[in-house]
Amino acid sequence: MPENISENKKTKAKKVLPAIVLVSSFYYSFLLALGLFIGYLGCKVYYKVFVETGKVDKIYIDFGKWKVHFHHWIMGAIVLLVVWIIDWLYLPRFFVGIVGGVIAHDIYDFNDWYKVLLRNNKPVEK
Repeated sequence: MPENISENKKTKAKKVLPAIVLVSSFYYSFLLALGLFIGYLGCKVYYKVFVETGKVDKIYIDFGKWKVHFHHWIMGAIVLLVVWIIDWLYLPRFFVGIVGGVIAHDIYDFNDWYKVLLRNNKPVEK
């Protein structure tokens, strides 16, 4: 029974959290909120059209017995960091919103977003 209660809380939070984030970001900046919305929806469509159909594979890097899964929240964070460094500490709000929407898609829609380091199942060649 306690599992049902925690699942119910998670679904309520998943319904309310995006609205709170969108409203608060809209209060801060219309362009940031618009970017979040467009980035999230664009990533959702891209995932359905390309990844789920097998046209694009997920990104894994092999390290012998282990492999690193580059989720799109990691790639989004790297993009933000690189642009932030190149542009000397300035990021346009709309761009941050777009990349933030991509990051939010991974964290919000998938339960394995935190599984980055995975054990490699294929045998290691000598």
